[in-house]
Amino acid sequence: MKTALAVAAALALAPLAARADLGVRIGGDATIAYHVQNQGTSVITDTWPLGADFMLSYWLPGQIVSIDAEIAEQFFASPRNADSSRIGTVFRPGFRVSPPIIPLYFRAAVPINFEQPAGQGRERYDLRLGAGFNIPLVLFKIYLEGDADFPLGGGDVNVPSAFSNWALVFNAGVDFRF
Repeated sequence: MKTALAVAAALALAPLAARADLGVRIGGDATIAYHVQNQGTSVITDTWPLGADFMLSYWLPGQIVSIDAEIAEQFFASPRNADSSRIGTVFRPGFRVSPPIIPLYFRAAVPINFEQPAGQGRERYDLRLGAGFNIPLVLFKIYLEGDADFPLGGGDVNVPSAFSNWALVFNAGVDFRF
């Protein structure tokens, strides 16, 4: 009986496993410009806000939509005064929609700022909307992506309201599919 159930489960899951497509993206990001309410707008050369990103993706059958889970570590390459260079760690669950044939895609995510240096007033949740394109090579793709981040809320100190702060981010790296 157990063997029959195992065989039935394997036969039922085989088409899903054959169509499963996992992906890994490794790259970096640079915040080109950002606006903080009551402080004004800053550009990349003011503090050089950078980040390192790692994303796991699961492409649904049809290869048009992927469910993504990204982790990023953000820092200032040139912090103001004697401030900490760390901005914090972010988890970004989201999805991508990639139309067939063309190397263009659209992305949405909800970044969760779950760890940051003490005393840094930062919202807990954001909304990230973006678009990018892939340059296909033999073993992997190079991706170039532009994103806009807006605060959604949460946190405890100087929490902005939606659209009172924003950031424009450029991402680039390599995208592998297995």
